[in-house]
Amino acid sequence: MPDSILDKVLSSKEDQEKQEFSPLDVVNQLLKAVSSKEADVVRRRFGLTDRGKETLETIGSFYNVTRERIRQIENQSIAKVKAHPGFTQTIKPVEHLVSTLLDHHGGVMSEEMAYENLLGVHSDDDHHRQAVNFILSQLLDEKIESLPKAKKYNFGWKLKLASLDFADSAIEALLNVIQEVKQPQSFEQLFERFRETEFYTKNNHKLTEDAVISYLDVSAKVGRNPFGEYGKSSWGLIQPRRMNDRVFLVLQKEGEPMHFEEIAKRITKIFKKKAYPPTVHNELILNKEYVLVGRGIYALKDWGYKEGVVSDVIVDILKAASEPLTRPEIVKRVLEQRIVKKNTIHLALTDKTLFRKNGNGRYECVVQTGPNESSEETAPASAVV
Repeated sequence: MPDSILDKVLSSKEDQEKQEFSPLDVVNQLLKAVSSKEADVVRRRFGLTDRGKETLETIGSFYNVTRERIRQIENQSIAKVKAHPGFTQTIKPVEHLVSTLLDHHGGVMSEEMAYENLLGVHSDDDHHRQAVNFILSQLLDEKIESLPKAKKYNFGWKLKLASLDFADSAIEALLNVIQEVKQPQSFEQLFERFRETEFYTKNNHKLTEDAVISYLDVSAKVGRNPFGEYGKSSWGLIQPRRMNDRVFLVLQKEGEPMHFEEIAKRITKIFKKKAYPPTVHNELILNKEYVLVGRGIYALKDWGYKEGVVSDVIVDILKAASEPLTRPEIVKRVLEQRIVKKNTIHLALTDKTLFRKNGNGRYECVVQTGPNESSEETAPASAVV
């Protein structure tokens, strides 16, 4: 259903609120309600300085007081901020922004998604992140709380009035769809399949795209790979911890054969961790998912490439053909399987133990074996890839 004029106006207002929201400015404004020492303790305890979060003991040593005294100052300072006459006026727009954001996302949101939505281009700035955490955990704690510390959730936030029962049911239904497909899917693909489920049909008014994305994001059982595809977090193609998983994922997304050095470069760029070409090459050699199709160039076997040297490929091509083939026809079909020079194919065809020309100048195998049999002859070394 198209958005109404009211929906568009509200959305525009929310976008403006996000653009104007600066958590550091909000915190700095509110901390004017306490002394400089109290403000310093709060900033240091909640990581609002360049030093990051500091312990009670560290701050106590700096001020030459006990850990317990620092804890008291921290609690008293936050209470003073919330009791100050200007608190409501400053925090009300923030409360509205965050509550609306959570409400549009099914009442829950992961920490990272909250940063992305509230901070935009500043989502990687640690000062802004810590300011958001301080506001949500200490200043909006009457309406917002952190998600329970359970293995099934990533760290995040929820509206206090929001029930997790519905979120849990939605996540379970999404996991069933993921398990049925058994491979990574884009959000569009996953959502399209999810819409066909009984759960979606019964609850579609609650299951907006924003809400579904948020449910996927807070679930520890669901993951998203660097290409934005969803699947179970235990899958290697979603959270590729092993080098082989990363090699396979890069090749799969590239969709065409690649040199092992280029694969290493792509892995380094995507996963932000150095991948060494020899290590990548070893994975390609040792694992049967890959086929050597040229000098240092590999493809996925799933793409239809077959193992073996050029001579083996020609044998398979001739066996599969319904009649003998001309040299150009053989060359064309080999080049669909291997990245080699035409002369290499011509040289392989000179092996008289494997191939012969018939009276029409077409090539056929010397030993006419059945389609499920294979030649035990070997190709000359000069005909290998």
